[in-house]
Amino acid sequence: MRTPAALFAVVCALGCRSGRTQPARPDAAATTGVTSVAGPTAAARFSRPIAATRAPGGVTLVSGLSAPTGAIVVTAIGPDGSTRWTHDAIPGVAWSPNATVNLFAGPSGAAVVWRGRRGGGDTTVAEWVGLDGRLEGEPFPVGIAACATATELAWFERGPKAAWLVRTLPFGTSSAASPLSLPEERDPALLCATHTVFALGDGDDDVTLSVVGDHTRAPVRVIQDAEFRGDEERGHEVYSVGDVPGIVRLGLGGSVAVREIDGGHSSPWRRFGKKLAEADDVTLVDADAREGVLVFSRDASAPGDVGGKSSVEALVWQRSGARDVSYELAPPDATLARGPFWSGAVPGGVVVAWAERSKHNDAGLAPILGLAYRVVSLDALGDVHRIERPADDLVDAGCDESRCYAVALARASGEDGGQPEVAAVLAYP
Repeated sequence: MRTPAALFAVVCALGCRSGRTQPARPDAAATTGVTSVAGPTAAARFSRPIAATRAPGGVTLVSGLSAPTGAIVVTAIGPDGSTRWTHDAIPGVAWSPNATVNLFAGPSGAAVVWRGRRGGGDTTVAEWVGLDGRLEGEPFPVGIAACATATELAWFERGPKAAWLVRTLPFGTSSAASPLSLPEERDPALLCATHTVFALGDGDDDVTLSVVGDHTRAPVRVIQDAEFRGDEERGHEVYSVGDVPGIVRLGLGGSVAVREIDGGHSSPWRRFGKKLAEADDVTLVDADAREGVLVFSRDASAPGDVGGKSSVEALVWQRSGARDVSYELAPPDATLARGPFWSGAVPGGVVVAWAERSKHNDAGLAPILGLAYRVVSLDALGDVHRIERPADDLVDAGCDESRCYAVALARASGEDGGQPEVAAVLAYP
C-alpha cells in the first residue's frame, strides 16, 4: 500500500474538487473574466504564491505574499472587480521555493494559512480574517495538511509516542480540540467534506477511514490489498459529495475501481473496463450528485519527439448505476503545457478547468496564456472554452451553485513579471 503521494496528503472538499456547492451568490450571473477595477481602495499587488476563495455576497478573497512588506496580505474583491479592502494578515514572512499559502472560507470570514519562512525559520501559521477585513487575534501555529469544512479548520500534529493527532478549530476561535489520533505506523491524510473531517491512515496492506470527532464509529478499512490480489496499488484519490466520501483505487496494471462510504458502510467496489496506461498522470477526481469524474493526462509523443505532447482524458461514471463513458477533453498539443486542473459541480454536470501555458514563450511574456474549461456529464461533453488572461499564476477560487471562479496574478501592459501584480477574478462557465 503506502504510496508516496499519500504522505501528509490533504483534500479540501469545499467548493471545487468535492461535488459540494456553496450557497447561491447574488452575482451568479457575473460576466466571465471579471477584472480588478478601481474601488474603495487601491488594488492589492502580490508576488507568488497566492490563494483564493469565495465568500458571501459574491466577494472573492485573495491572499498572497507581499514581497516589499514581508507580509501575507488578504484582499476582498467585489463582484464588479473593485477592491473593497486590503490588510496585512501575517507579518514577518519571506519568500522561499517551497512556500505555500492557503485560504479557507468560513461562515463569517476566512482562515489564512502560511507554510514557509517566518522569523528566521520554517513554520506553519494561520490567522482569522473577518469578512470586513478585521484581523481576529494574532497568527497562531497550525500543523501540516490543513483543510477546512464549512465550520472548522483541521490539521495534523505529532502527538505522544509519535502518533498523529488530528486537531480541529472552529472558525474564529482560539481553542483547538484533538478528537482523533492515528498510529505512528500509518501515513496520514485528511479529507474535509461539507461538515465532516475524515482521516485516512495508509498502512502496509490496507487504508482506513475514520470520522474525526465521532467516537462511536470504528475506522473503516476502505482498501485492502487482499481485495486486489495480483494487482498492486499504484495510488488512490478521494472525493466527497456532501458528507459522503468516495475513494478511487488505481492499480499498477492500469485498473480503476471506486467505492463510496456512507454511514460507516462501504459500497461494493465498482471496477471499470477502462485501463490507465503506465505513464498516465491522474490530475483530479471529483463528483456531483449524479456522476463521478476522473481526469488524467496521457502522453501522445512519438518516438524521438522533443518536448513531448499529451492529451487530457476523462472517465465519467454514474454514482448510483452502471453507466460510464470516456472523453477526450483536450487533444495532444506540442505547443502547450496544461495544469493545474480544477473542477466543480455546476448545472449540467461537472466543469473541468485548467491553466494553459506556452512551451515556447518569448522572454518577458507571462508563462500562463489563460484558462480553458469544459463541462462533462454522462450524457454529453460540452464545448471547450478559453479565457485569455496572460498571468504569472492562476489558482482555484471555488464554486457556487451556478459558476466557478479562478484568480489570475495578472500582468499589466508593459510589466515583465519582475514586480508585484494585481489579482484578476475569472468566472466560468
